[in-house]
Amino acid sequence: MGEGKHSFDFVLDKAFFDCFEATKGTEGRVDAEVTVVKSSLLMEVKIRFGGVVKAVCDRCLGELDLPVEGEMDLFVKESSREEGNGDDYIIVAPEDDFLDMGSYLYEAYMLNYPMRVVHEEGECDESMQEVLREYVRDEENKPTDPRWDELKKLINK
Repeated sequence: MGEGKHSFDFVLDKAFFDCFEATKGTEGRVDAEVTVVKSSLLMEVKIRFGGVVKAVCDRCLGELDLPVEGEMDLFVKESSREEGNGDDYIIVAPEDDFLDMGSYLYEAYMLNYPMRVVHEEGECDESMQEVLREYVRDEENKPTDPRWDELKKLINK
């Protein structure tokens, strides 16, 4: 690859997600654009992606279409020394004629995947909501240990 700006487009789909244990079976399509700006000293890699994947709601266990998007910046340097890679700094050997972006695309996707996936308010499966209402306890009316009640009185003074 010569010096200058180069753009590459990738599609993250079921075949891509099946390559990684944590995302096996994930369906959907995420389009990723990788822009590489190469100079004589290093390469600056910008990953930008967006799309929709099928996910399971953490509240009602119903399926939903989850929009995902994000970006990640990396720097790649050629070096014959085994210096090790940092969080956003990658060392490649001068004889390497490729850079495998698969793990970096996966990392960018996972870092931008929400910790909690839930339907919008009012869109959860109503039958599951009824089950949740039946089994969720009201913490306000829960009896407490009288010893803790005495200690709470000390704090509130």
